[in-house]
Amino acid sequence: MLKVNRDVALLYGILLGDGCLSLVNGKSKFITITGSLDNDLPFFEDVVSPLLERLCNKKINFRFRKDCRAIEFNFVNSQLFDYIHSLGFPIGKKGTEITIPKLFYENDLIKFVIQGFVATDGSLVLTDNNGTLYPRIEAHAICKFALEQMCYYLNKVGMSGHFYQCKRSKYYSRWGKKEIFRFQFNGRKNLLLFNDLIGFINPSYKLKFDKYMALGRIELPVPAS
Repeated sequence: MLKVNRDVALLYGILLGDGCLSLVNGKSKFITITGSLDNDLPFFEDVVSPLLERLCNKKINFRFRKDCRAIEFNFVNSQLFDYIHSLGFPIGKKGTEITIPKLFYENDLIKFVIQGFVATDGSLVLTDNNGTLYPRIEAHAICKFALEQMCYYLNKVGMSGHFYQCKRSKYYSRWGKKEIFRFQFNGRKNLLLFNDLIGFINPSYKLKFDKYMALGRIELPVPAS
């Protein structure tokens, strides 16, 4: 019997970022999680695969889609499908109205939803600012209310960032022409707070964090005289 816990919260966040529930032929209940073949293989192997094995009580394999440089979990599990759907996760397109259920707040699990979402649909950007690496945590999505909930929570726990609608709607093949929303948290203090309070679970982001901590200041090449 499934019950709300950190694994369910983490899966909800991952699905919120890069997953969906699909009902095929009116009866087959598919759960799909898609990632980049170039960037997400360690995340799929080290995080998502063990997570699904714990939730499904068996190993779930992912496949490579080399035609579009993607990797994908695509499997049937009616019990897990029905439970995630019962929490308010829609079948088919996620759309703009999806939110983070109160249940995750009531059980102090919201951080794991954010972990999963940032690992899939967020990013950690390091910008060279005159020889200093400047960090930025950000996310773009059409799910306005869920994104706004995450931004509010991160501000509430001590970070300092902003949520806003992007100036122009952007075309994304998986979304179509939609209004895009964004949260952004800049600077070292926000980065350290996020790492301490939420945590990076995508290995590629962990590598960027370690790089920043080791090379917060980098030496630029000296121009030839």
